[in-house]
Amino acid sequence: MARSRNKDPQALRQSLLDFATHLIITQGLHGLTMDKVVKGTGISKGGLQYHFPTRQALVDAVFDTTMQQFLAEVEAEIAADTQPGLRATRAYIRACVREMSEQEVALNQGIMAALFADPVLRERWADFINTCMPVDDKGSDDGTTALFCRIAADGLCYASLCNVHPMTTTQRETLVQRLLALTE
Repeated sequence: MARSRNKDPQALRQSLLDFATHLIITQGLHGLTMDKVVKGTGISKGGLQYHFPTRQALVDAVFDTTMQQFLAEVEAEIAADTQPGLRATRAYIRACVREMSEQEVALNQGIMAALFADPVLRERWADFINTCMPVDDKGSDDGTTALFCRIAADGLCYASLCNVHPMTTTQRETLVQRLLALTE
């Protein structure tokens, strides 16, 4: 029996990307293989390679999607923030420290592992954070407060993903509020 072919290449590409993301969430980055995507989606190997010629291209696409979602989240936080001060920094803090679903945690853990293992991905992440992420005007302290808050938010996110420096919900909320207070 012939397989019915998806006539919408963008929908098929998204389906492949979704399944690759699912594999990273459920099996970690090491669990993402081209064969598993072929078997899991029912597409031919040639069809997969048309959209993603290599496993690395698939990893890159998941990575790009994650970066764009993070940027969209920060931009939405900025748009919702009407307070004066370091709005972009507050948005960054909120996006970094928000509660994540188990699936988001697993995906971000897989991406973090890839960042530590792959210097090219690490460089792309650094470039994304350093050039694409909205920033505030430097202000009177040459941007030191904003930089401090962003690095602390990164640390809170890392601690959460790696389950280091365990803290109560109250402790975590107190830390977040202290960071946010610095941005006013």
